[in-house]
Amino acid sequence: MMLWGHKRYSGPKSVQRRLIFLLVAVFIPLSLVLFFVYRFTEQTLVSKVNEVNQFRMEQTSSRVQDLFQRIFMATNLFINDRQFLGSLDVKDPYDIEKNKIYLEAIERLQYAFFLNEKYAVILRDNNGNIYQSDTSRLGLRKEQLQERVLTIMDWEEADIFYSFKWSMIDCPQINGDSASFIVFTRWLFNPGTATKKGMISIVIPISYIQNILKNDGGHYVIENENHENLFSTQIDGDQTIEKISKSTSTHSMKQLNPTNWYLYQLESTDFLNNQLKLFSFVVFMTIVVILIIYFGIMAVVLQTTRKIFNQIRSLSKQLTSNSPNLTISIQSDYQIVELSEILRQLVHNLTTSRKNFELASTEKRKLEMQMLQQQMNPHFLLNTLSTIRFIADSTSQQRISSLILSLSFLLRQQLYRENSHWTIKEEKEYLLRYIEIQNARFGDEYKVDIHFQEETMEKVVLRMLIQPLLENCFEHAFSGKPTGWVQIFAQFKEGGMEITVQDNGDGFINRETQKSRKSIGLANVKDRLLLHYGGSAYIDIQSSPSIGTCIRVFIPDETS
Repeated sequence: MMLWGHKRYSGPKSVQRRLIFLLVAVFIPLSLVLFFVYRFTEQTLVSKVNEVNQFRMEQTSSRVQDLFQRIFMATNLFINDRQFLGSLDVKDPYDIEKNKIYLEAIERLQYAFFLNEKYAVILRDNNGNIYQSDTSRLGLRKEQLQERVLTIMDWEEADIFYSFKWSMIDCPQINGDSASFIVFTRWLFNPGTATKKGMISIVIPISYIQNILKNDGGHYVIENENHENLFSTQIDGDQTIEKISKSTSTHSMKQLNPTNWYLYQLESTDFLNNQLKLFSFVVFMTIVVILIIYFGIMAVVLQTTRKIFNQIRSLSKQLTSNSPNLTISIQSDYQIVELSEILRQLVHNLTTSRKNFELASTEKRKLEMQMLQQQMNPHFLLNTLSTIRFIADSTSQQRISSLILSLSFLLRQQLYRENSHWTIKEEKEYLLRYIEIQNARFGDEYKVDIHFQEETMEKVVLRMLIQPLLENCFEHAFSGKPTGWVQIFAQFKEGGMEITVQDNGDGFINRETQKSRKSIGLANVKDRLLLHYGGSAYIDIQSSPSIGTCIRVFIPDETS
């Protein structure tokens, strides 16, 4: 048995155990998740259906109550009409003035509460006289409607505290069909003596309520206070109210004020249950399909790994031999052939890397020796400059001594200053030393003025950022000119600091001159700005042959 790290090679059985573990760790939690998703979906659907039904119930009952309220309020026109109440005491049923008052009162209902709606009014006074409005709009005969209404108008039943009654009647129409009607009866009392003066009944078709309930699309039942069924919506197929009541999970009730009737909403849950059963079937089939796919993949994986493990065993024996050849038979799986080629290349790369490492170690030791030897040269140069300065001081050559001191300062900054940044104050000191050396070289005809704002002195910038720009001026700006000036500014602007180097030299006369003026130093400044500050830093160059050159360097704030 060969070793794989600290574990023994156990063949395809280890893969089987991992696949079984994967089945337990993935399939069972997945099944539980799907089950909980199903339960959550079921509860959510039922809850949402109940909310929708409740909202529909509120809207529908409100519209039905509005109709009943209009009927009730219509009778207030009679109660508040003193002339109408007075006419109820007239005994003559054929009195013209009395019948005119009745007609006008009934006609007012048309404009106040029942515009373009069908209704009929039956009036009985204290003397037993009966007045009835036109019933042709309802498709009824007067005598038939009057007979049905009078059967429910009990003169002795009412008192001042129980002065109205809601009823429902069935009445044959002129065309021979039978229709249901709502009858609202209200007894009229003398406001002063509370004695009965008459009663009035308003009749409207039940179709108005039927249309309201039909628009909602649900199943509704209207019952009275004794739980007697007064009206129910039409039910499709062979369903009945009893069947829907047994299969319903939503049974809401609302009183229809100002009546003593109740509106029941019966919502069958058969459709919802069927949808939930379909959803549960889909979930179950999903789990079965996942299980079948899993076992199919597991069989393919086991078959493949069994073949691969046998070939890896043969390949591993060749790899661990003293002279690895890493050959594989042509009948082997192409993944194993590819693995053989990779291992062969790996052995070759390891051998090459070992040789390269030995060669690099030798070169590193040589470079370290050279660096130690060359490190003596700057020390020797600085010591020599110090000696020359001492001789110049002893012979009162102050200019030479100052130049040597400045040159030593510049060399020390370049050789021994390891950090890449310093302050504007240090940059200014470096520039002053550099200017002193350049003045000794070119003479005092070229004036350099440095104007740095006091606030900028502690600003940290890249080391020796301005010196290449100043060197450009000395080298290229004043060719052929006996005098000239250079001005250097540093000031804060919005978002950062701007450094300006301006001269009155020749400017960029042509393309070759422009190319030469850019120089290696200027390109170096651009590259350093780009590497450190990114695209927010920039160099702007403006040049004119008659005016000179102005270079602006913008350094953004670290926060920006």
